[in-house]
Amino acid sequence: MEVPVSRRFVLFVPLLALQLSLPILRASQNAQEAKKARPNPDTAAPADPQAKDKIPPASNPSPSARPSQPDSVKNPESVRPAVSGKNTAAPSQPAESAVSAPSAPVGTATLNIRIRTQDDSPFAGIANLRVVTSAGSELSGAKSASEGETVYSALPPGSYSIEASAPGFAPVKQIIDIESGKSAQTLFLIMKPDLPSTSSQPPIPKSLSATGEEISRTSIAAAPAETLEPPLEWVPPGVDATKPEVAAGVSCDLPAVLAGVSERTKEFVANLQKFSATEHVEHYAINFNGHRLPPQSRTFEYIAVVNNNDSGLFSLDEYRNGSLDRSRFPGGIATEGVPAVALLFHPLLASDYNFKCEGLGNRKGRPAWQVYFIQRDDRPSRIGGYRTFNGFYPFDLKGRAWIDAATYQILGLESELVKPIPAVGLKKQLEIINYGSVRFHSHKQQLWLPQSVEVYFDGRERRFYRTLTFSDFKIFMVDTDQSIHAPKESYCFTNTSDHDIAGVLVVSPVSGISLKAVSVRFTIPPGRSIYKVVGPGKDISMPVDEVGSATFTHNGSADSIKADAYLVKESTLDVIADSPLSINP
Repeated sequence: MEVPVSRRFVLFVPLLALQLSLPILRASQNAQEAKKARPNPDTAAPADPQAKDKIPPASNPSPSARPSQPDSVKNPESVRPAVSGKNTAAPSQPAESAVSAPSAPVGTATLNIRIRTQDDSPFAGIANLRVVTSAGSELSGAKSASEGETVYSALPPGSYSIEASAPGFAPVKQIIDIESGKSAQTLFLIMKPDLPSTSSQPPIPKSLSATGEEISRTSIAAAPAETLEPPLEWVPPGVDATKPEVAAGVSCDLPAVLAGVSERTKEFVANLQKFSATEHVEHYAINFNGHRLPPQSRTFEYIAVVNNNDSGLFSLDEYRNGSLDRSRFPGGIATEGVPAVALLFHPLLASDYNFKCEGLGNRKGRPAWQVYFIQRDDRPSRIGGYRTFNGFYPFDLKGRAWIDAATYQILGLESELVKPIPAVGLKKQLEIINYGSVRFHSHKQQLWLPQSVEVYFDGRERRFYRTLTFSDFKIFMVDTDQSIHAPKESYCFTNTSDHDIAGVLVVSPVSGISLKAVSVRFTIPPGRSIYKVVGPGKDISMPVDEVGSATFTHNGSADSIKADAYLVKESTLDVIADSPLSINP
């Protein structure tokens, strides 16, 4: 009946199809012309002058007139990322500090500082890193190609004070000593959430715009009233009914947040080939009194496939139990394309929306930037719509996303229609998506995928509440020749040269512990990685909490070994090159 698209509800009775689509991002010419007829407010978010050439149109739009939005939603503060594949505002790394004492002594040591989260992910969020000498001079570091890493070069021996801070996280302070003769040292800092107090909200909240101003409901046309209307208490408040609490006194760098989450969506499209999961559906019809009827349940073997082409466009196709048959869904309506919703932050789609950062919020105990979004009047609606025998009815979405302050991953997303669609009898549609981390078989990659979804649907002839849960994920990457997942509580050493390198790893306990240092000798083949696991009875037989520092001495050149540590606590790792060690110990 319908060509498969990446996001859609399909209603079989009476043959009404709701499409939430990301179908290779093409819009028909009539949709572009219809949208051009809308007034283009001067106060809308500034658009890239090349944007219309860079963003291909979507298929089959037949947009209807929509009410004007409050000027506060379209003010110049509403920011969108550039549609170019090259983001000029890259995700923020720890800020480089100015050199306050240019005459500081120059040495030969290098200090690598790597900031991590508690789950061992690189800290890619907005952070400030300060390194100060014992004489009070603040040093300047260079950001490396790796997220969360800053390199300080030409350091003389001495004591250095290091402090890292980030919105929503407890500051980390350490003193490190660089001894004479050491050429390289690595410090790992673990950032732990420390959410500040939140600002209070009114007990009976008013409807808010993206800037926090009250919205006039008279500008939103309602569906034709029926003789009798059932209560809507079964539907939670919409995204404009209340503004969730945010931390008081914490400013938000919206361009940096949008650039960061944009990079994550590009990684999703570029790296992911497909994933499978077990999908469980619970469907509750809602009666006239607003009460749920007994549930109807379905379980599917779910597969999502990401398709890319040479021009940079993409689509997402879904299969359930190896089929495209949507009639297996309860209630005659299929919910499809949930993984594609977050792609509204992708550079090819983000220009369709105005964004407003409401502040630093809390999503299940994680600091998260709270970002409001709403469809722009002067852009076509390409995220979805309804198809009937009478035509296609695209809809505009508004909503709110919670973006992890440390990684820029989307933790949660809520969306609803900007206005009802009387032509198809749709009054309200609200969707709440919770995301969770799924690790790839490569340690450096992880994917945040929908793990639970709630759908509230209020139509002319039917109303329902539906939940979808996903579990047992299996990930298939574009590059299948990736290294295995790094073991937790381990050191990793990668040989980047074309010959064997021999080395000795010495791990010392924290001061005050009676344990002796542990020494391990091994050879790393060219182009390979060696992991040494920490823990009683393992490669490094020492409790993880008692590890203080480590030194790896090897007979290769200074740039031939890449060293890393995957520990839950702060630690140091020194790498000493050009040591006269034997290849065959």
